[in-house]
Amino acid sequence: MFFREKFTKSGRVLKLIESYRDSASVPRHRTVASLGDAPLDGKEWAEVSKAVEDILYGRVELLPRELSEGQRQWVDRITRQVNSENKWHPFVSTGEKPELIDGVLADRVSHTDTAEVGAVLVGWETWKRLGMPEFLHRLGFNRDQSLSAAVSVINRLVDPRSEHSLLEWYRRTGLPELMGNALRGAGDDRFYRVSDKLLTHSKEIEQHLRQRQMDIFKLERTVLLYDLTNTHFEGLCAQNPKAKRGKNKQKRTDCPQIVVGMVFDQYGFEMAHKIFEGNQHDAKSLVEMVDELNASVAPGAEKPLVIIDAGIATADNLALLREHGFRYLVNDTRVQRKSYLEYFRQEDKFTIIPGRPDKSPVMVRMMDDPLAKNAQTTPERVLLCKSEQRGDKEDAILSNAEKRFLQAVERLATRIEKGQIKEKPKIERAIGRLSAQHPRVNRFYTVALEEDGQAPQLKWRRDDGRFGEAAELCGCYVLRTDDQSYNGHDLWRLYITLTKAEDGFKSLKTDLGLRPNRHHKEERVDGHVFICILAYHLLRNILWTLEQKNDNRNWESLKRVLCTHCYTTIMLPTQGGQTHRIRKAGQPEECQKAIYQALGISWNKLPCHRSVVGGGQG
Repeated sequence: MFFREKFTKSGRVLKLIESYRDSASVPRHRTVASLGDAPLDGKEWAEVSKAVEDILYGRVELLPRELSEGQRQWVDRITRQVNSENKWHPFVSTGEKPELIDGVLADRVSHTDTAEVGAVLVGWETWKRLGMPEFLHRLGFNRDQSLSAAVSVINRLVDPRSEHSLLEWYRRTGLPELMGNALRGAGDDRFYRVSDKLLTHSKEIEQHLRQRQMDIFKLERTVLLYDLTNTHFEGLCAQNPKAKRGKNKQKRTDCPQIVVGMVFDQYGFEMAHKIFEGNQHDAKSLVEMVDELNASVAPGAEKPLVIIDAGIATADNLALLREHGFRYLVNDTRVQRKSYLEYFRQEDKFTIIPGRPDKSPVMVRMMDDPLAKNAQTTPERVLLCKSEQRGDKEDAILSNAEKRFLQAVERLATRIEKGQIKEKPKIERAIGRLSAQHPRVNRFYTVALEEDGQAPQLKWRRDDGRFGEAAELCGCYVLRTDDQSYNGHDLWRLYITLTKAEDGFKSLKTDLGLRPNRHHKEERVDGHVFICILAYHLLRNILWTLEQKNDNRNWESLKRVLCTHCYTTIMLPTQGGQTHRIRKAGQPEECQKAIYQALGISWNKLPCHRSVVGGGQG
């Protein structure tokens, strides 16, 4: 096959052409697909046409095809078009379409029981790559328990479901073939039991995964990131003493919740976790988490730098980290940055972070803390940071908040003017509610009721000095550390790695179904969290492997690409009355092959099953 350009009155047309010989051995050409004015570079024609021809004729690759990402997309697009149009058929030398093909009744060929294999294959191979089957066996898991654990974790990765629906989901995927159809008998209670067993060995499993990730990727862990999130319950959850109402980041204060503290390394891999009561204060969690931090450090290794959020970085917590040999890096609160306003104004003392040509500039200034109160304490340095992009964002937030506040004030003033609120105590309560609803900007305004012998009027005035200072600090933030070895640029880059922890929590809550938690018993709630964390280990392993090969797609994008690679049962009825049933995975598309190749997954030797039914004369 080859490509040919044709120019008509309506414009350029690119066609995929096939050459063949007819019954008289005369060379002929026929159109395989008309692609319109497709912008396919002429330098790509030979590779793409050869790949399409091999796929359409079902030729097996002896070696992996070396195609670029763009070439793979064109190969997939063209083969899908040819198959969907159903105008082209493989060449038959007789020129006739036979009723029989090697004894098979071609027009009766069909397929059934199609099941997605792409994402679960990636999950299963990653599970094995992490050595989980062998490690669970050493922990005393039998084969059925080990497979049930794999199903629970891979389900969290691919399509989070409740334990009640896991068996049904398992049977509708390619996992039975991949696992040798070994998960049989019993009911869905097996997944509750295996959740309990996994939780019992959580410390050993986390230790194994920490070491395994380090061995696979040769990681040097010099930074730890600590942060917290929460997951709420749909119900009272009366059987779980940890379920308490507390500050909820999704505003679900109507629901009890638990708080999950997690430690990540600078690459985004989970190192340790701990589950707290739902009303746990962020700052108090570190006291209980220190043991987990210590456990995440390899014996004899130097204690890493710990990056924590301002809400956790109390003076007592920083002293606790120093006591255990950890260095720290924290982001001061918004209130504290005001103290450094005069230093932020000295722009000639700042330097621009290099190596960010396509991003808005960030300027930093490293200095000993000029506001240190006690020279006898551990010396601290501060890094003053000014981000143009962050400044634009905070300025827009402040402006929108002020706009909403003024609209609310004007509405209240109109109600007072129309006499809809007359009593002074009610008006004062309304002013108090208004201030409480707009905490971001009410501090810049004075709102008061003025009477002056006439009808009461609402008056308000902005403190332009305070507002100007706040606007001037938009995009400014202060990093604080007791580490003396890093320069300002390196320290800023380390702080940015905190986004790895934020990305980890986002993945847990969106991709892996951490919330809401539908369990009620404490051990089942904790087990649900731990299974989500195990799924996160698979996810981070997959994404990090691809990131090393410059593929930065998120998991949702990868799943969309992989979802069309499936297992199916092909039924081939023969002239003799027998039906051959072949259960096998389809040929992956080029974009799917690229993912498998990057992850080191072989798709050519996936399990295949054959059987024959029927007999006698047809």
